[in-house]
Amino acid sequence: MTTRYNYCPYCNKRIVFKIEKEDIDQSLYPAPVYILHKDESCNKTSTFYVDSLLRVSYKELGKKKSITGRDIKTIETI
Repeated sequence: MTTRYNYCPYCNKRIVFKIEKEDIDQSLYPAPVYILHKDESCNKTSTFYVDSLLRVSYKELGKKKSITGRDIKTIETI
């Protein structure tokens, strides 16, 4: 597992999560993944996009539909 961090687009707090290649749709890059910010004051889900090296490229508020029709994995922060 690779540990990554970014900032929650809702509350701007730093979030840390672990991600693996199996968590993303490898046929689509940047691949969407849902990150659930497990925090008492936030607890919201946003869509992050990762590249083939599991680097977070950008983020969007809320959940988005998958282009390929595959389920998008939800990962909780640690």
